[in-house]
Amino acid sequence: MSVECNYEDAINALKSEFLREFQHANIKVHRLIDALTAISGYAQLVKLNPERSVDELPKIMHTVEKCMQMLRGCILNLKELERKYS
Repeated sequence: MSVECNYEDAINALKSEFLREFQHANIKVHRLIDALTAISGYAQLVKLNPERSVDELPKIMHTVEKCMQMLRGCILNLKELERKYS
């Protein structure tokens, strides 16, 4: 009976860990979508008014950097899970 309880506890702990990671990834994906929407908006402003490119380019670059950092974080988390469970 004790072995069965330990097995169920381990499975539940694993499920909880993956659920947490999935929730974190879900939040990050929504943040990425928001940031990519901002980049699209900045690019549309530049397209409509090329003179604004000097003002909008730093915003575009900053938002791209944020997106890259979020993606790198997601990749590192996935690699850590892979390492931990392979």
